Amino acid sequence: MRTPLLWLALLMGVLMGTAQQVYLFGTGVPERDAALYDALRAHGLQVTLGVPYQAFDGSQSLSPFQVAVLAGTGNNDDMPLEGQQVLRDWVASGRGLVTLEWSIWAAGGANRFLLLRDLFPATYKGSTLYRTAIQYRLQVNDPVLGRGLGNLLALGEGNEAYLQPKRGATLYYSSDYPRPSAAGVVGWDYRDGRVISFSVAPAYALDPLAQNPIFRQLLTNAVQWAANRPCVPSNGDVDGNGCVDDADLLAVLFEFGATGANATDVNCDGVVDDTDLLAVLFAFGSGC
Repeated sequence: MRTPLLWLALLMGVLMGTAQQVYLFGTGVPERDAALYDALRAHGLQVTLGVPYQAFDGSQSLSPFQVAVLAGTGNNDDMPLEGQQVLRDWVASGRGLVTLEWSIWAAGGANRFLLLRDLFPATYKGSTLYRTAIQYRLQVNDPVLGRGLGNLLALGEGNEAYLQPKRGATLYYSSDYPRPSAAGVVGWDYRDGRVISFSVAPAYALDPLAQNPIFRQLLTNAVQWAANRPCVPSNGDVDGNGCVDDADLLAVLFEFGATGANATDVNCDGVVDDTDLLAVLFAFGSGC
């Protein structure tokens, strides 16, 4: 049997840190952009801070990305119709979109996002509030969305809107928002893609959402959920022959950087990267 030392050497030459590719639409508010960028990076996502959504006209390429995050800003700004059309078609082709409270508010409360609103799985029912303590409760368990989280999520301070799921959408978390049947996190499939919406958005606060570890984990999970990459962890045995060997290492190396449903995604995080190579290395020789 070959030792994995050669592959360890190769691993050192591979670009480290490859992760889910996320396009974060800018909000036009540097402090908000920085807070959301840091929140998405906290669990290893590869994030590109894009143009402010108000300037996205469709000429900017989304092709390298699997998921986009549209936060909004809580005012009456809108996205150009050309950009909305490109984003809608991009999601429909199999990509993911994560939205926060400001986007849903703009669609339902300010008559914005005319071409995007049919993507959103929740509707704005009014009464946006600034809340000092927001709590979500699990309604439908999902192994990706709930990864590392409990049944009750204390999210900290932020803005929250009264949302309700659309017909056909799944309510994953309810909110303790002071109105009946308040939705917290709602998702659905949109053609070949996925969209998931939050009732909350970060605000200036003593305990801000964007610095809250539970919110960061939930936001990261939502990005992975939106990527819609079904996977079964392999414990390093990529080819399923019962032996973790150099063939498994080669398979991961050849697919390095790939996204989507892929047997070489050992840890099922949506991308074949250095963590998958390390998982095979640590299990090298098992079952042989």
